[in-house]
Amino acid sequence: MAYKITSMFGQQEGFRIKGHSGIDFAMKDGEELKAVESGVAEVIDYGGTNCGLTVKIKFNGGDDQLIYGHLSDTTVHTGDIIHKGDLIGYSGHSGHVYSSSGGNGAHLHLGLKENGQFQDPSQYIQDIQNMNNPNYVQHVTEKMPEVHDKIDILPDSSSIFEQVGELFNTIQLIDYASFVQVIQQSFQLLFVHASFLYDIIACIF
Repeated sequence: MAYKITSMFGQQEGFRIKGHSGIDFAMKDGEELKAVESGVAEVIDYGGTNCGLTVKIKFNGGDDQLIYGHLSDTTVHTGDIIHKGDLIGYSGHSGHVYSSSGGNGAHLHLGLKENGQFQDPSQYIQDIQNMNNPNYVQHVTEKMPEVHDKIDILPDSSSIFEQVGELFNTIQLIDYASFVQVIQQSFQLLFVHASFLYDIIACIF
C-alpha cells in the first residue's frame, strides 16, 4: 500500500510560517506504524499542539532521532528498546493538524533530527511505504560464526600417537638449537614405546 505524500521537507504551504520540518504521509486513523530504525523510544504528548502524541526513536548513541507525529495511540513507552520493524503505534490526527480536503487531517508526520538539527528524512520514504508489506524485514539477525576444532581426534585413540609423531616430524624441519633436537628425539622415542605398550595392554584386556 502506497501512502500519498502531502508535504515534503522544507515545503512551505500557505498555512505554514516556515518550511516543513518533516514529510507528511496521508493515512487514515489507526494505520499500524512500524519502526524504520532501531534505537530507544521516547514518547511525548504535546496535547492539541505541535505533533500531538509523538514517538521518537533515538539512535546512533542518542545523537539522532526519528520522529513519528500525530499518533492516535502508542504501543511503546519511554526507554523501551526498539528494533526495526517493531510496531510502535497507530496513525491519527492528534496535535495541530490542517486538512485542505475537509477531513480530520489524519496523517503521519515523519521527522529526522541529527545533532539537534532537522534534516530531510527522504531516505526513509521507501521504508515507510513498505512498513506494512508482509515481506518487510522486521528484525535483522546476525549469525554468530561457528567455531570449528582445528585438530580432529579419530575414534581410534592409538592414532593420537601418530598425529603427535607427525607434529614432531614437522618440527624437525626447523633448524633449532641442538639441545632442542635432543629433546624432540627423546619425546619421539617415548611415544614409540608408549604406542608399543598400548598394543600390549590392548592384547591383555
